[in-house]
Order: sequence, then C-alpha cells, then structure tokens
Amino acid sequence: MRIYDNYIIILTSLLLGTTIIFALVNETRLDLCLGVYLIVCLAVNELYIYLNPKTKRGLNKVNYLLLSGFTLIVASNIAEILWRINPIEIAWGIIHTRLP
Repeated sequence: MRIYDNYIIILTSLLLGTTIIFALVNETRLDLCLGVYLIVCLAVNELYIYLNPKTKRGLNKVNYLLLSGFTLIVASNIAEILWRINPIEIAWGIIHTRLP
C-alpha cells in the first residue's frame, strides 16, 4: 500500500468517525460540524505534509483553502455575536431564492 492510500484511508476514517459522533449526539449546527471537519483535515494534512516536496506543495494548497474556510466560519460567528446577523445564513438565503 502506498503512503497516499494510507493518507486517504486515515482521513476518511477520521471524518466518518466524526460524523458518527455528531449523529450520536444529535449535533445539527453546521458551523460546528464544518469547523471540526476542517480541524481534522488540517491536523491530518500537517501529519502527512512531510511525505515529499511535491506532496507538500499540494497539501499546502489544500491547507490554505481549509484555513480560509475556517476563517470565514469564525468571522461569521464573530459577526453574529457582535451584530446579531449571520452572513452565512444571509448568503444561503440569497442563493436559495435565486435557484429555480
């Protein structure tokens, strides 16, 4: 088994385990679920980033994307605390109303 196969198996197992835990505790908050998924992915990527230089460049791009998504979730939560508006729900409402 190649190291990439091992990476995919570990990442999917951790994400599946996280999903099962969320289902068992009836967690329905999307921001919490996405935040935990992003942290799990970032942690696994950091463990596997020392594979080789090509893999490091690819996983760094993924890490930047995941970190920016996590930053958006945190900024949304801060906006909700300060101004009592949730930008993610507003954006979802705009997208949902424009769909046919």
